[in-house]
Amino acid sequence: MEENDFKIRRVNGTLIIEKDGQGLAISQAVDNDIWFTTSKNELSLEISKYSSIYSEWQIYLVFEYLMKAIVGRYILSGDNKNEFSILPEDFVDLDSNVITWHSDSGTDNILKLEYNEKIITISILKSKDALTYESNAVRIRTSGSSYGYYYQEFLELFSHLSNLEDRLNKTTERVELKEEEYPNQKKLSLFGKSKKKEDNSSK
Repeated sequence: MEENDFKIRRVNGTLIIEKDGQGLAISQAVDNDIWFTTSKNELSLEISKYSSIYSEWQIYLVFEYLMKAIVGRYILSGDNKNEFSILPEDFVDLDSNVITWHSDSGTDNILKLEYNEKIITISILKSKDALTYESNAVRIRTSGSSYGYYYQEFLELFSHLSNLEDRLNKTTERVELKEEEYPNQKKLSLFGKSKKKEDNSSK
């Protein structure tokens, strides 16, 4: 896939980001958990802030917001200084600008977000002990996660990406609504009363 083929699309509620022959699927389950999945054994997807493609630039901004929100919460909550924190030690690396999330599931696949000179690299990696045929997915759990309340930022991410996909791919067709389709709907005046009632009250 060439650079100008960069796209985001929706398939059955799943958002798919495609670039350079790679695809990253992001979905929200009925229990609100967020899933990052790739069809390949591993994924390393670079999103550029200076891309000439509008949709890529927009997606860069969404992921940049996610990373800043996590790092900001991490610092303001004092988690970077708390010796007794239950958070995994490699969660946020402030020196190398890397966020690491070990999957909240049976497999120990890893989601990495890395900021480097106006490029955000989104990676899905397998744990050293994982077999090649195991699922290539990372689960962001919204209940009982090892990362506590940081899952909230991924809920925001999915919402932002979903809204962005709607805006980028919305149809240009205009649907005209017929009045008879809403027979019980009254035409309201500026003050919320029907015109007929206003005429009667003025007599």
